[in-house]
This record gives sequence, C-alpha cells and structure tokens, in this order.
Amino acid sequence: MKHWYLTAIIGVSFPVMIGCAVKSSAPLAINEVEPSNSKDCADEVNERNDWVELYNQGDEAVDLGGYSLTDDTASPRKSVLPEGLMIEAKGVVLLWADGTPDQGKTHLKIKLSSKGEGVTLYDPDEKQIDQFRWTDANSDVSFARIPDGTGAFQRCFPSSCGTINGSSCGK
Repeated sequence: MKHWYLTAIIGVSFPVMIGCAVKSSAPLAINEVEPSNSKDCADEVNERNDWVELYNQGDEAVDLGGYSLTDDTASPRKSVLPEGLMIEAKGVVLLWADGTPDQGKTHLKIKLSSKGEGVTLYDPDEKQIDQFRWTDANSDVSFARIPDGTGAFQRCFPSSCGTINGSSCGK
C-alpha cells in the first residue's frame, strides 16, 4: 500500500488525507469515515466499530443493492451491499466497517485501519464512484466532507455519524 506524505523543507513528514471523486452517473459519495471508533457512535448492538457514511446527492432515493465498498481496489466486490438498503435523497446511510455482515444490512465485510489505508465505493457495474485514503487516524476523530458529498475532507471532532455534516463538524 502506498502512503502519501507531504514533506516540508525541514524534512518533517505530515500525514495527508486524499479524496478522489471519479465521474459517475451515480449520485453517491463517501461523506464521512471514522477508521478508529472507540467511544463515538454505537451500532444497534452497542458496539463501537469503525464506519463509513455515504451521501446521496440526488433528488431520489437510491437502493444500494449491488453497490460495493472495499479497502482493497484489487477486490472491488469485497463488501457488496444488499438489496433493499435505501439511502434517501440528500440523505446519508451509516455503514459499519466491522467485518460482521451477519449482524445486518449496514455491516460490511471490511475493517478499516487507523494506521492508514483507503475505502473505495463502486457502482453495481464495478465503476469506481469515489475513494478516500488517509495515512493516519486518531481515535474518535472522523474525516468528513464539508459541504456534504462534494467538499474536501476535514478532520472532525466530534463526528456527525449518521447525520448530515452541514457546514461544520459535529453539528
């Protein structure tokens, strides 16, 4: 895996967050990611797992069935979303990157690394829709797009898991 660093003139490396949107007809985007969740949002069984939030920029609800997320672009179908998982127009859906898809429709087969990696979203035809990569992540701090779906990723504390990011983090 490649790690991206910005090196200052004095030779100090700083972690860099890299977001990459690819043109697609799908109105979806990766909106927020928390690769190290220990005290933040809890799922329906009160576990605090890493998570990815998707945003629907469109004017109609989208059935996420057949879309997929991966932490390895060599395996774009690593975690295929089930039919019937809906995301409302201008809304978000929170997906748990906990490696336990048997816990429900919103649980992914993938897990995230706080040490750095990425998550990529594909449409049902395996066309890349969006990607976000990070080099490090602090516990309970998310990377969120401001504004939702289109803006640059920013570190956010507290996160806005499962809700619109709005114009600032944690609101």
